[in-house]
Amino acid sequence: MNSSNITTGILIVFGSVVALIFGKVILAPFLFALLIYFLIRAIRRVIDLQGFIRNHVPSWLKNIVAASIIYSLLGVMIKVLIVNSEQLVQAIIKYQGNMTNIVLRINETLGFDILKTVNESIKNLDYSTIANTLFNQFTSMTGNLLMILFYILFLFIEEASFKEKLHLIFRGEKHQRISLLLNNIEKSITHYIGLKTLISLISGVCCFIVLVSFGVESPLFWSFIIFIMNFIPIIGALLGVLLPTAFSLIQFGEFFLPTILLLILGSVQTIISNILEPKLMGDSLNISPLVALLSLAIWGSIWGITGMVVSVPITVILIILLAQFPHTRTIAILLSHHGKI
Repeated sequence: MNSSNITTGILIVFGSVVALIFGKVILAPFLFALLIYFLIRAIRRVIDLQGFIRNHVPSWLKNIVAASIIYSLLGVMIKVLIVNSEQLVQAIIKYQGNMTNIVLRINETLGFDILKTVNESIKNLDYSTIANTLFNQFTSMTGNLLMILFYILFLFIEEASFKEKLHLIFRGEKHQRISLLLNNIEKSITHYIGLKTLISLISGVCCFIVLVSFGVESPLFWSFIIFIMNFIPIIGALLGVLLPTAFSLIQFGEFFLPTILLLILGSVQTIISNILEPKLMGDSLNISPLVALLSLAIWGSIWGITGMVVSVPITVILIILLAQFPHTRTIAILLSHHGKI
């Protein structure tokens, strides 16, 4: 590889990163729409397991059914999230005395006044700026949801004519190669999104049972947080466990029960992440754990939590694309898990 190719490669990477940073408003909702689109297709494949449905029910009707299932679940989750958020605020006010006791015990252990430090920090906060930021975030989130819905709608409209367009653009062996490449990408991403959703749901249900058993308030809220956090690879499961444990510390006002809760929730997540998930996923993703961690860090630094969620699917697509060309196949092998592509 000569110096001009290296320079060109560096410029392409730099330009891509700049485009991703400034194009987040457009690209991030599209990627989420694409992931939901693949999830709908995964549900449609499950529906197609019934021979009668596969042969006699049109694809557009199955898409509507699958989309309705997803949107209904999302609607229920959002409603639960809003209701439980209000209950959570009331609970924090109710357990303010416990919070003070916990802080005092931590003060005694660490030897400095946390309350004094927090109060000084609160005095310096610009509440108008915080309120404006929260309002802007809420407005942005609402706009993104509408944009995601439009993207999904047009993805299904485009699906009907995409294969014909592909056939007109590419002919013969080249058409077969491109079709195979796109099928591999779709199969890998659909497999990942479908199983990741199932695994996250299992994790959320198991943790819900544990939280209810311990009497932690707003268990549905925390289970939903755990469900969402599981989509963030590597660190998501850990963060999902720490949040309800921290709240239980405030609720119970002592360290013993939260410690036991942390151990049980951690054990549940460990079993699901290290035993159940690898067994279901297998080697279908074919990503090196180190590459997955680096991808998480890179996409997280570019797009925040959004980047963390989409880091694995993007890396899967990248490996599949790099494996198609002789001069980039070496890179694909290095990014893969066992070097088999």
